[in-house]
Amino acid sequence: MDDLTADVLVIGAGLTGAMIAAHLAERHVRVSVVDAQRVGQAATRRALGLATLSPSQAHIQQTKQGLDHLKRLTSRYGALLQSCGVIQLATSPERRRALQQLSAAVPDVGLEWTTRPDLLPPGFDGGLLMRDSALVNLDLLLVRLLRHPNILVRQHVEVLRLESAGHLTYALCRDLTIMARCVVLATNAYIGLLSPYLADSVRGARGAVWSSQSPTGSVSRPPYAGLPLLFDDWRFALVPGKDGSLHGAAWLWHESDADKDPSEELRRFLRQFGLGKPEQTSRWSTGATTTTDDGAPLVGRLNAEGKVLYALGLGAYGLAWAPIVAERVAALVFTDR
Repeated sequence: MDDLTADVLVIGAGLTGAMIAAHLAERHVRVSVVDAQRVGQAATRRALGLATLSPSQAHIQQTKQGLDHLKRLTSRYGALLQSCGVIQLATSPERRRALQQLSAAVPDVGLEWTTRPDLLPPGFDGGLLMRDSALVNLDLLLVRLLRHPNILVRQHVEVLRLESAGHLTYALCRDLTIMARCVVLATNAYIGLLSPYLADSVRGARGAVWSSQSPTGSVSRPPYAGLPLLFDDWRFALVPGKDGSLHGAAWLWHESDADKDPSEELRRFLRQFGLGKPEQTSRWSTGATTTTDDGAPLVGRLNAEGKVLYALGLGAYGLAWAPIVAERVAALVFTDR
């Protein structure tokens, strides 16, 4: 069995884990990053590269700060595809009123209630336009974040359990033991194996993602201006790709959705736009992530000694939350040094 030693071990190589690792590495911390899959192949990939504000008055200012940070970072690394607007839409009168009130209650963050028919899909006469959003090349961003001399990345390494002894925490894997002074849990799918406490503190979300073929005439373009559309707080999404393709997503996290199949829900949604046919499709995939009851991520210490930290529950707006979470985790790591 091989052994590795690091100052900090980050478990999870999605955007959150990569951003935490880069934040620490730039401050001369030796970081090991492990993932049971490949880098960015779990919840991060199913974010569709769309970074936008949380449509919640409690979190919109924080996600505004995180989104501004993310846009600077992606510009620096050449991973910003484009700045864009996003249309938030609601299918219930209550949610529609909440979006209208948000546009008036939070000034100076680029929100506007719009009734322009060229921006809206059929069946909707109004939506919340969020101007300060972005499409990000996540694959490129992850590569650039993790390409640092102070970061060692191991893919296809699943941590089975954590044990502490003295000043070190040991991450026990099948053929590898990693010793670190601090461990950061930045994973979703395997969090129950590492911490039943955290598994009870977040809510699971099941999702499905569809991608179209590149435009060849077989994909009918939706009858609207082409801005990303988010329905009912990211229950459904339709996002244009960088090559002219389209991407759709469905995410289910409410108890009332427990018996529903996210793939079938996504198919039903796509049919409204004449999309999802086999000849139009390049990829279907499913996945899981976590969110919290109030929509804010969980960041903190798992034990009194501060040797194990956690950062999870970023939910659908994780791209905007990730820079904020990375700074919070780094502050906890340096408090213990």
